[in-house]
Amino acid sequence: MLKLFKLIERNMRRNLARTILTMLTIALATFIYTILICVPASMDKVVNDASGTLRLIINNKTAPWQDLPARYCDDIIKMPGAAACVGITGWFATWRSPSEPVFCAAAGPEISAVFPDYEMTDEQRIATRKERRSAIVGEVLMRKYGWKIGQQVTLRGTDADHMEMTFIIMGLMKSKRYPNTFLIRRDYLMEARKAHGGYDEDIAWNIIVRADSAEALAPLAKQIDERFANSDYETRTSTESDALASGLSALGNVRGIIFALCAVVILTVLLIAANSTAMMVRDRIGEVAIMRALGFPRSSVASLLFGECAILGLAGGLLGAIPALWMFSGGVTLGAVLSGNGALWVTPRQALSAVIAALLVSIGSGLIPIAAAIRIPPAMAFRKVV
Repeated sequence: MLKLFKLIERNMRRNLARTILTMLTIALATFIYTILICVPASMDKVVNDASGTLRLIINNKTAPWQDLPARYCDDIIKMPGAAACVGITGWFATWRSPSEPVFCAAAGPEISAVFPDYEMTDEQRIATRKERRSAIVGEVLMRKYGWKIGQQVTLRGTDADHMEMTFIIMGLMKSKRYPNTFLIRRDYLMEARKAHGGYDEDIAWNIIVRADSAEALAPLAKQIDERFANSDYETRTSTESDALASGLSALGNVRGIIFALCAVVILTVLLIAANSTAMMVRDRIGEVAIMRALGFPRSSVASLLFGECAILGLAGGLLGAIPALWMFSGGVTLGAVLSGNGALWVTPRQALSAVIAALLVSIGSGLIPIAAAIRIPPAMAFRKVV
């Protein structure tokens, strides 16, 4: 076995430039593949995490993008099974330039009761109550823009009036469920909008309710929709996981697009590796003939050639997967791709699967040229070109 590795190592050094370029090609493809396969996995994680919560999302029945009166919470909180209720209003803004988008979620103090998994500390709650301009920021968003606790951040709205608002970052939200959140006070946002020409302060994008038990979810959802039926703002209530799944599906067949891109990446690498392997085998035809004439069985010759392919695939896979894991293991915001929820995370398991894919593709690329080479009779191999 040691002699086999020594032979493989010497063969790979014969045309070092081609070996390095092939390895780097596999590394680049593995890097892209690792990130691509994490997008649908991150989308599934967002929905799966939400399936265990006790929250209901209430949207306008006519269309989810139409508003609802935040005062509905006054009636909902009195219903059996309702533990907490909050109206959410969103604001699309940018930081220093349009390439630095920030989605602000504006809510009242009830947010901590509806989202106990926000993991807001008592100090953050007190600071939020005292300071109207306070903002609690998710850790991925905070890291992306290099913000610090106590820093003043001025955001500019993307709507027609380009309203500017200044916030003070009072806390870091460590919850991995909402790493992109820029949570602000709803009363501060609505007053600023009113000063710029008028939004109804009672209007919210949606209402979120936390039930007191899993058994109360379905009856509470039915009760809410029946309560506001035939009103000016009829409601459609669904669980948090159903609402997120519906929102992600509205983005189109992202999963299908990602899988198609993965297939293109694998096919591209397969063709490049196959071309490199064919050239490598053609260079080795004379050696194959000599080894066969000396009595080496076909299996030994094939092991030598496949070993070279395997090392190329393994080294290229590691060179591609390890940087992807290092760069994205902490999560990165994908903005609208995940509807502002969750983030893209590269896990060790996904990086390992990408390395295995690179190894298999590299070995698979050698099947045809190597099989053709070892079938050539030794007497003919000196003149044969694969």
